Amino acid sequence: MTFTPRAAWADTPVSVRTAVAGALGAAIVDHTDLHGGMSPGPAAGLRLTDGRQVFVKAVSAEVRAHNHAMILQESAILDLLPASVPAPRRLATVEHGPWIAMATTWAAGATAGPWTDASIEAVAKACRTASGHRAPGTLPPVAKRIFDFDGWTRLIEIGSGEDWEATHAGPAADVVAGWERWTAGGALVHRDIRRDNTAVDANDRSAVLLDWAYAAAGAPWIDLAQLAADVVATGHALGQQVAMDRAYRLLQTLPPEASRFVVGLAGMWCIRAATIPDTIMPSISTWRRARSVALRPLVTRLIADLRSSAPAVPQQDQLLSDG
Repeated sequence: MTFTPRAAWADTPVSVRTAVAGALGAAIVDHTDLHGGMSPGPAAGLRLTDGRQVFVKAVSAEVRAHNHAMILQESAILDLLPASVPAPRRLATVEHGPWIAMATTWAAGATAGPWTDASIEAVAKACRTASGHRAPGTLPPVAKRIFDFDGWTRLIEIGSGEDWEATHAGPAADVVAGWERWTAGGALVHRDIRRDNTAVDANDRSAVLLDWAYAAAGAPWIDLAQLAADVVATGHALGQQVAMDRAYRLLQTLPPEASRFVVGLAGMWCIRAATIPDTIMPSISTWRRARSVALRPLVTRLIADLRSSAPAVPQQDQLLSDG
C-alpha cells in the first residue's frame, strides 16, 4: 500500500535543519529521503561531517498535530528503554515553532517488501527479546494504546452490506469481548509491529523494532500476535497461502488470547476504515480496509478454533441461565 508521499527533508525549514545539526553536534553533509509510514512529514537518513549516519523524522503540528504528538511521545519512550531492547537510540529532539524533529541512531536493514520466513523469524526473535523486559513503570497499560477494539460490536450496530461481515461480526465480537482484561500484563510491548516498523539486516538474522510511540505494559504475546496479523496483511514472498500458513503456525505457539487479539485487530481496521476518514492521508482508510479484508480467511479459521476449544457450559449451569 502506498501512502501520500512524505515531504522532502530539503523542504523542511532551514531553521529546523540547522537546529537538528546543532543538537547532533555536527553539520549535515548529505541526506537520503525515506518513504513509507503514516506521516506526511519528512523522514531521512542524514550523513554528518563526523562520519555518522543517523535517522531523522519531523513534522509540523500545523500539517498534522497527531504525528507531532507521536514524535514527542516516542522521544520520551526511547529514553526509557534498556540498551538490550532491539530499538534505535534517541540522539536529539528539537522543537522549533510548530515543528518537531527527532534524530536516532541508524538501524541498518530492509524496512519494506513482503515477509520471508527468515525475516519473520528475525522479527519474532526481536519481539521476544523486547517482551522479555518488564515495562518501565511510566508506560501506560496496553489498553490505553489499543483503539477501537469494539469494532465488531460497532459494525453490528451500524450494519454492513457485506455477507462475510454480517455473518462473522457477531462471533468475532464474542471472541474479542473482555480484551482489556486478557491483554493486560507487565511485559514491554511495542504494540505497532508492522513490516515497515522493522529493520531486518541483510542476512535476515536480526531485526530492530522501529517507531516506539505506542509502547506499553501488556501481555508478552501481543507483539507476536500483531506480527502474525501483519504477515497476512502485508503478504509473504511465496504468496498469500504461505502467509496464512506462517501466521497460523506462529499463533499456534502462543496462548489462545493471541488469536483473539488478531480477530480484534481485524475489527479495529474494519471500523476505523468505515468511520474515521483521513483528509490529509486518505489512503490510510483504504489501507485499513485492505488489511481487514486480507485477514478474513485467518479470522474465520481462528474463530472456529476458539469456539471448538471453548469449555462446554455444564448442563446445570445452562438450566440456571435459561431460568
